[in-house]
Amino acid sequence: MKTEIIAESGKQELFIHRVFDAPRELVYKAFSDPDILLKFFAPKGILMKFDHHDYRTGGSYRYTHYDAEGVVLCIFNGVIHEMASPERIVLTSELEDQSILGRVVLEIYEFTELNGNRTKLTIQTVCRSVEDRDLMANSGMDSGVISIFNNLDELLLTEYESK
Repeated sequence: MKTEIIAESGKQELFIHRVFDAPRELVYKAFSDPDILLKFFAPKGILMKFDHHDYRTGGSYRYTHYDAEGVVLCIFNGVIHEMASPERIVLTSELEDQSILGRVVLEIYEFTELNGNRTKLTIQTVCRSVEDRDLMANSGMDSGVISIFNNLDELLLTEYESK
């Protein structure tokens, strides 16, 4: 599966497109269930721990990524604005790094059912400024996103085949 990241010059947003070989309900559940997120939502070799999670409309979350030695790599937090199963998740995300505090992004996850029990995920990320979007797009985030989606492919394959 190919991950497509589109960041048009001069715009405050970027789009991520990815097709998964699993039904929409399973893909939605993977992104909306903290117990499942723990299994895939970190690049290979990085561990994830929730400090807080309340995955519902009006809820919030905070999680930490750390390495095998327990060194904290990054912490994210946000507010969940909408959980519309199995079509959409709308949330904010902020990296807790003192040098970039206040660069909150809005993320809209849309899950589209495709033929053959496949699902297209579209993530629209809206930043406060073009500068913020460019920092994100040029941060190397693409390799992390691809790794996370590959993790999810493996997890969905196991989950979907066991049903």
